[in-house]
Amino acid sequence: MNKFQNVGIAWFYEDDWEEWKNISEDQIEETYENWLISAKITESNLEKEYEHVEEVFIVPSEFKRWCKKHIKKINSSSRSEYVTWLLLNK
Repeated sequence: MNKFQNVGIAWFYEDDWEEWKNISEDQIEETYENWLISAKITESNLEKEYEHVEEVFIVPSEFKRWCKKHIKKINSSSRSEYVTWLLLNK
């Protein structure tokens, strides 16, 4: 199987977890620990398809500004788009 080159995955700081829960328009895990378990599983699955998986730490305030500027909802789809945007604009 040919692997794609690179992909980013949204990663959160534990200190921001309560704010993420408050601003997210979609369902997210109740605890940071539960999210971390889920994220590590997702990361492991992505590593089967991509040569390099990069954890991209995002913070709520910057993400909210980006969403407002680009007229996006605050949800997982937008978080994925934001991570891609960050990686392309390094």
